Amino acid sequence: MVDGADADDEGRAPICPACGVTALPSEVGEGFVCENPDCAATGEPVTS
Repeated sequence: MVDGADADDEGRAPICPACGVTALPSEVGEGFVCENPDCAATGEPVTS
């Protein structure tokens, strides 16, 4: 069981560390990718 802030984050999409925008589910494969066109990490996998 997860307590506190970790429980609040469970099931949420991760935030791109490069730009701070919420990552979106990947259209190919699993996980999340940054879809911000102004970000240097666009299309890169984002982990929580």
